[in-house]
Amino acid sequence: MIEFNDSFTQVAVAQAMSAHGDLHRLITYQLTFPKWAHDYDETGKRTGPDKIKPVPTMHKTTLFVSPLDMVDNLPREISFAWWEREYNDLGYPVGEWRRTIVGAYFNHGTNDNPNWSSHT
Repeated sequence: MIEFNDSFTQVAVAQAMSAHGDLHRLITYQLTFPKWAHDYDETGKRTGPDKIKPVPTMHKTTLFVSPLDMVDNLPREISFAWWEREYNDLGYPVGEWRRTIVGAYFNHGTNDNPNWSSHT
């Protein structure tokens, strides 16, 4: 799940992801979490089909872009925070969201020659 702090951030991230394919791949890769549970044998091989059941932990990422970090119409830095929240066996939330990682996607290059990486 992605959550934007404000509409400015939403537009800035969309502009950056559409202009820079490497940033799009980086964010997409880092936001991919396992979604299905499986049975495994003692060697770690999967032995059964996907089990459809609620995940025990839900994850979300909040993104923020400061107007001061803009170069022309694209952000140079996109700050992020990763959050998680426990869920019970029925899929209902338990407790509050906990922030687990804080960092930023940073363009070490230029708008014409981007070099995006993530820092935590």
